Amino acid sequence: MPGPGKKANKTKGRPPTKPSESSTALVPESYVGDIDNADGWNQIVNILCDFYKLPDLTTRGGLKKIHNNFDTIFKRLDTAYKKHLPNDRIRCAILGIYSKMAVDSILRDKLFDRGLLPKLLELLEIPQCLYPALRYLSSVAHHGSPKVYLELTKQYKILLNVLNDHSDDLIVCELAVAILSHTINGVHFKVDLNHKSSPQYKLMQTLDMPTILTTVTSAMKQPNATRYCLGHGETLISYSALFHSKAILSNPSALNFLVAGLRSAEWESRCMCLAGLLRLYRLDSEDDIRLIDPNAMMNALMQKFPPAINDTLMDYGPTRCEVFVRTQTSRDFMSAIMQAAQDKDLFKLGLALYECVIRTEFSIPDGYFQGEDPRTGRVEKVDIGLPFQNYPDALPVCAKLFRTRGKAYQDKADVLDIKFLIMRQRVGDAAELARKSLTRNPDFAYYHYAISLVADAVVGLKAAKKGLKCKQTTPFIRFQLMQRAVEHAGELGIKMLEETGGEWDKKWEEGIAFLMSASEDARQFVAEGPPDNRYMRNVLYWNILLTLAIQGPAVTPNLEQVRPSIEKLKWTDDLADFLKLPTPKTCLRNTEQIVVKSFSAAVQEWGEVIERLGKDGGKGKHDVTEPPIVSPGVLEDNLAGWLDAMHMDDGGEAKLSCEHPKVNVNSVELYHCSWCGNPSAVLRKCAGCSLTRYCDSACQKAHWPDHK
Repeated sequence: MPGPGKKANKTKGRPPTKPSESSTALVPESYVGDIDNADGWNQIVNILCDFYKLPDLTTRGGLKKIHNNFDTIFKRLDTAYKKHLPNDRIRCAILGIYSKMAVDSILRDKLFDRGLLPKLLELLEIPQCLYPALRYLSSVAHHGSPKVYLELTKQYKILLNVLNDHSDDLIVCELAVAILSHTINGVHFKVDLNHKSSPQYKLMQTLDMPTILTTVTSAMKQPNATRYCLGHGETLISYSALFHSKAILSNPSALNFLVAGLRSAEWESRCMCLAGLLRLYRLDSEDDIRLIDPNAMMNALMQKFPPAINDTLMDYGPTRCEVFVRTQTSRDFMSAIMQAAQDKDLFKLGLALYECVIRTEFSIPDGYFQGEDPRTGRVEKVDIGLPFQNYPDALPVCAKLFRTRGKAYQDKADVLDIKFLIMRQRVGDAAELARKSLTRNPDFAYYHYAISLVADAVVGLKAAKKGLKCKQTTPFIRFQLMQRAVEHAGELGIKMLEETGGEWDKKWEEGIAFLMSASEDARQFVAEGPPDNRYMRNVLYWNILLTLAIQGPAVTPNLEQVRPSIEKLKWTDDLADFLKLPTPKTCLRNTEQIVVKSFSAAVQEWGEVIERLGKDGGKGKHDVTEPPIVSPGVLEDNLAGWLDAMHMDDGGEAKLSCEHPKVNVNSVELYHCSWCGNPSAVLRKCAGCSLTRYCDSACQKAHWPDHK
């Protein structure tokens, strides 16, 4: 049978009727009889399309014809609607024709301007029209526009009443939840927190979100709730988390669904729930304070470490721990600066400063030479005959001296200048100098580290991954690069998942690959890094959350898979308390804590629903069509978002190491850089052998000694 809006075969025995322009819009009795005896609403719509000689509404050409004659067609249909008010079937079928037209955004807006929404809402009160009315509203909402979302969201109470009145009807539940999800999220995506006078922002403030969440989660808990219902409920809760975090945090069932969703067999659900959990604290969390009070730390170090902390540090190796390295570096710096005050040997001072900089992050204190003023007795800044008074100013002074000593000291000069720029919060200038320095020495990891500090996550991640391949490095630089790779890849992954708006596309695939890359680097950092590294806590947050999201249904309710990381996180908190270091309530920390705290209860409440969803393979009878497989030619970004999520061998093709439930990524062929490992479909091929591929000329030059 042809779909709605397609030409239906004329009923045998009924003479064709061709309404003239001057005739009334009344449907002839011969057609009314067919309508009364029709098997379903699609057939009724087809009969009316046949009578009104409408083009095929399922094709672009058909919709173009509607555009060309919209006023005439609408006038005829609207007249028929008014004349057939007593006939619910004809009224409903005419609105079905409108809903098919509404796939086209311009036609949809015209129909809304002419009162389509009130007519659709009226049908909800007619029992025999309830299903088609909800389907029409669902279609309009799915293909909506900002205006449509705004107007439909204003009617959310009507949809909640329908849900409550028909709570046992699976079709009503799935369609009503879908409409609420599309419309409310459609408004969410247009909310600008900087424009609180916008209609979207004002509407969000009036929503009774606690009631919406309670009603929707009740529908999702129905024993036979479909994938269509669960999926739209999931996106509604996840995207509502940003602007309605308090409502979700005060609704244990909605919160538990997001947490339990991390055990879903579907990548889509796990990533959607993880993104939703992070949104809960995006607007209400503390900044990650990275400053350290050296005096408070030194006072703490003068005390004896608690046994549990001491044992862990001893097991790792005390001289490798950050506390020891930082303390020793501080002593070395003060010794060098005092020696320079006596002998005025700036070259020797520069060598000492260079060793301090590549050894630890807090290598150069922001202090100055000081002494007691004999007249006032106050301690003040003093001039001791050196070309600087503030300690950090020694860096550019010594760097300038190094540059006069020839090429052998250029890297040392650049490192000192870069460190000075970083200390002065001029990260962009530091990165620019590092880029220039790489043209001279591309195997020097510190330059990549400086570039990885930039705000641009793509640039920072690429630099971090390249830096990890460099041979000229130190433990401090290596772990800094690894930590930057975790944060950049994690942030990129979450951002890409948030920007998809719930649609499966290239960003979903790349977002997942970014998260897998972050997880791999996080595991390595946790396993090899100093336990007292000040970034260990953040990396542990990422490690716990990403392990849950990646392993999914394999994670046990008691969190056995991440229990070592949870215990290590407690150790880092104890160390921070001992050293008098702040523990800010960052978005990551809050998310990790709520997940760990709620996980067991969440699995108990939603486990069967999540498991049933996984067994169903995510395919309900109303499930969306599979998106097309992404071809290499579509991927344009050099980074491509795949990174360590691939199993890669030099010169070969890269394939995703996990099975993606929505997009067959195992058929997406990507190459990876033969030097740094960054995967992409647009790498440059070596002109000599045509086998190796590179991100750019820098990677090719770096690989040349091994490749030639």
